[in-house]
Amino acid sequence: MWNSFIINVKTSTRNFSSVFWTLAFPIILASMILGMLSNIEDGYSADPQPFAVVSDANWQANPAAGQLVSAISKAPKAESESKQDSDSEQLIKPTTVASTSEAASRLNKKQDIGYLYAGPDGLVKMVLSDQDAADIQTDATASKGITVSILSASIGRLNQTSSAVAALAKQNPRQLASPSFQALVQSGGQTYTRQIRLTHIKPSMTAPHLLAVLGMACMIGAGVTVSLIARTQPNLSPLGARRATSPQPKWLQAGGGFLASWLFSFISLLVAYIFIRTVCGVQTGGRDPVAILAIVVGTFMAASFGTLLGAVPKIPTEAKVGLNVGIDCTLSMFAGLYGSATMDISYAIQDQAPFLHLLNPVKQVANLFYDIVYYDSLAPFVRTCGVLAVMSAVFLAGAALLLRRQRYEYL
Repeated sequence: MWNSFIINVKTSTRNFSSVFWTLAFPIILASMILGMLSNIEDGYSADPQPFAVVSDANWQANPAAGQLVSAISKAPKAESESKQDSDSEQLIKPTTVASTSEAASRLNKKQDIGYLYAGPDGLVKMVLSDQDAADIQTDATASKGITVSILSASIGRLNQTSSAVAALAKQNPRQLASPSFQALVQSGGQTYTRQIRLTHIKPSMTAPHLLAVLGMACMIGAGVTVSLIARTQPNLSPLGARRATSPQPKWLQAGGGFLASWLFSFISLLVAYIFIRTVCGVQTGGRDPVAILAIVVGTFMAASFGTLLGAVPKIPTEAKVGLNVGIDCTLSMFAGLYGSATMDISYAIQDQAPFLHLLNPVKQVANLFYDIVYYDSLAPFVRTCGVLAVMSAVFLAGAALLLRRQRYEYL
């Protein structure tokens, strides 16, 4: 079997079609998805915008206004995977001016998109340039619109607190000095909700599409197994007929082809994973060893599926390879690979008929990586590995029955 394994490995690496579809195509597809969908995440980010801050007597009389500007203008620390839980965002790039006329002059020169000032009543107000206000009304989901929306909500919260404090000072000044009131003001007020994170890291919005590529690439690798197993069948090629006359048992020939295709698919998917992990920026929260185990499990299932398809009798090898590609592309659609529309279909299946996803090997391979990225616990990952192990056992059992029962009248 060792000689069969070595020969099949050499055959796979020298086959341009196998190298392209198994090794190069997933990287090309991931690059296309990254190019098409990279702007989605940018559209949901709040980039810091230039604002002028009118630091006159009214502004100086409201210390909380200065604290607000200091908090929202602080640049976050350098991001790393371990620090992605940080909620700090820089909203504005402030420029301190002495008067509203100077701030208006900067708006006319397009140096800022707006300015902040405090009125005689102590409330903080925001002014936007006409052009930027029109742009925000046209597309409120753009980065500028998101930043201004957050800034407006923050100013509203500050003014609400300042007004409440002023009203209380008139009605009961002694209450201002109570410890409970000071604690309430410093905490930002009473709240009935708390912020939690459902995932242990902050995944990118393109991660589901890119992880689905790994599922598709895994099943494409089954095509290599189809070719290698079909070459062991005497009625499908002259090579198979010659190999049938050799003294080597047929199960050793098939076993060598299976192991060689598994190794070839593993290396190809590992390269695709490294590309998606490094170039595309999909984070795993330090679970790269688990991801490598996922590649081992996924490629084993794909090689098992390819063995079953390659063992089907009376179908030419080219037809089997084409059938594998057709099955792969169809199942990839239900796994949500082809954009937002198919992703909605995948979500609908998961919600209404989850057993269909349970039978979809592409979805299950993609789930391996979803489980790593989106769950704190590894229990879902272990469960998905079990599903793929059952799939592999069924595929190999079917292939064994087909290969065992084949008889040839002549070669």
